[in-house]
Amino acid sequence: MLAWWRFDEGRGRTTIDAAGKKADQLVGNLSFAEGVSGTGLKCDGFTTGLTRTAKDAPRPGNTFTIQAWVALQAYPWGWCPAVTQRAGQAAGYLFGVDARGRVGLHLAVGGQWRECTSETMLPLMEWAHVAGTFDGTSGMTVYINGARAGHLHPSGSPTYAEDVDLLIGRNHTKEAALFSAVWGAADQPVHFSFDGIIDEVKIHNRCLTSGEIEEAFNDVRPPRPPDLKPRRMPSGPADVRRFGAFYHHLKYCEEWDALWRGSGPDVVVAFEFAPVRLVFWRGTSYAPCWVTEQDNWFTNEFMERGPDRKSRGCSESMSDKRAHYSHVKILENSDARAVVYWRNAPVGVNYEFAFVDEVTGWGDWSEEYHTIYPDGVAVRKVVMWSSNFKEWHEWCQSIQPLHPGQRPEDVLDEKRILSVANMKGETKTFGRESGEKSYGFPTIPAANIQIVHLNSRYNPVLVLDDRDGRNDRGRSGPEILRASGDGWSEHSAFPWGNHWPVTQVPLLARYPQAADRPSHTWTSTQYSAAYETTDNSMTKIMLCGMTDKPIEKLLPLARSWLRPPRLTVNSAAFSDEGYDPTQRAYVLACQDGGKPTKLEFDVAAGEESPLVNLAMVVKDWGRSGVTIRLNHAPVAVGEDFAFGYRERMEGADLIVWIRTAATAPVHVELTPSGG
Repeated sequence: MLAWWRFDEGRGRTTIDAAGKKADQLVGNLSFAEGVSGTGLKCDGFTTGLTRTAKDAPRPGNTFTIQAWVALQAYPWGWCPAVTQRAGQAAGYLFGVDARGRVGLHLAVGGQWRECTSETMLPLMEWAHVAGTFDGTSGMTVYINGARAGHLHPSGSPTYAEDVDLLIGRNHTKEAALFSAVWGAADQPVHFSFDGIIDEVKIHNRCLTSGEIEEAFNDVRPPRPPDLKPRRMPSGPADVRRFGAFYHHLKYCEEWDALWRGSGPDVVVAFEFAPVRLVFWRGTSYAPCWVTEQDNWFTNEFMERGPDRKSRGCSESMSDKRAHYSHVKILENSDARAVVYWRNAPVGVNYEFAFVDEVTGWGDWSEEYHTIYPDGVAVRKVVMWSSNFKEWHEWCQSIQPLHPGQRPEDVLDEKRILSVANMKGETKTFGRESGEKSYGFPTIPAANIQIVHLNSRYNPVLVLDDRDGRNDRGRSGPEILRASGDGWSEHSAFPWGNHWPVTQVPLLARYPQAADRPSHTWTSTQYSAAYETTDNSMTKIMLCGMTDKPIEKLLPLARSWLRPPRLTVNSAAFSDEGYDPTQRAYVLACQDGGKPTKLEFDVAAGEESPLVNLAMVVKDWGRSGVTIRLNHAPVAVGEDFAFGYRERMEGADLIVWIRTAATAPVHVELTPSGG
């Protein structure tokens, strides 16, 4: 035996080769876990490895065997070695696992780079014994759990890379990520390492027989399953059931968390009415994600720009894997509402900005304001800052982030994917359709209301602004188009990519080979006219949130926002500043700042302009408390009535939220109290 790495030290950054009696350096973020015997090396998937200097590396000769015990947390992005010592494909060898979980022995032999690959895949989160053998007579053979799994019979003698260091767990150089989907994404090589546990690595200077390989497998019985835990995207403590926005450090897994520089908090919005969340997490580059009671995730996307000459790929926050240009903060937080602000730059995976202004030096930026109320509905206000509005851009697409272990089919029902409606009350529900894959399957004319069904009681709802004007497709008003058809992926009937979320490698797009990593699918894309434009900005607004209602019951919500009933102030001490759809609130002002008197007003609700959950902002109310009467009946603070304050340098504004549903006139009285 030439080398035997047992990894039984259990700590530190060196490990002893039990056969060669040499100490080797361990690099990167690493830990030790229970192995098949003693401890094993737990690799993080990004940085971990062992280095043996070239001068001390074992010399296999014309015949050799490599064997190891491995337990995979996730399949690597491309070929990743258990052991390697090679110089490209000119010399040396690699024995490892590929992006599909296949075991391979690669060797420079007879002047060629030859690859012997198993036909079967390794399981995830289970121990497996793997081995690779070579001699000039029997050729190259790979084994899984003692059984022959692949064979190749090259001719010639091996050429070794004797001036290159031997590595365990990672490659010598950046490698292409396999199964990238578009735009030559595989052309950009990336660093990655083994993700899981490696133990009992042995190199022999002879070709073990198949019987000896089987015996080596049978001689070891792992005492327990590997110490690998299923990974799930975090949404905060499950037992928090009060409304509000909270800074919280969301942890994913030790290996991924260790990569981040700094411990800046994420933001979680929780609700009292249901165990649902709105999550702004660095693992999605802070893109806001709604989370159902079944822990199924959903986002309405983010500002996306087309490729620029310097920005590689589509320019979007999805490409900002390390959240370099993305941050989130809480602007307001009270019992009545929360306002969360997200600023991000739509950059390429090479971190170049899109459409940089040659005069000012500014590239594109995006701002989002999420004004969230206790009923689980928020206004999403998106502002795109740019000097170039002519090039392609996208504002809203229904994306479902998936946990490791989830496939699109686990979240979406092929027969009932989404339901849509328009302001006329027309509705339709769609499943997946056969045909050529496309993002442009139609729904119904002027569709602006949508539910995506995520196998949950509470599902994400979206209401688009239906104002006149040209949308991003050059058409008038709102549109909802579906992604459907065949041929998206050989492993799912739906679109499926694992280049986002959580991914740290700079991938443009990649088709998963298994549900081993966080991934995402998408169901539809939405278009609407701009709410507001300036010389260097464009703003769009939409409602988003969670609902347990069917699509037929959502028209009143849409009408209350897009066709708000007229409000008439009956108190001379207050002025009416109108309905602000960007806040989903009526705005009034106290004439004598900080000294409010009784405020009375009437809301002319009707069938075409219903009132659904009244929200109001009373400017300069001050810090006085408030009591409410609705149609002359008192409403107690609690589930149906909440208030809070928005602090400004000039004073304090009162924020009020009242749960109500009315299609007849409503009389409201606000009386100051305390203060």
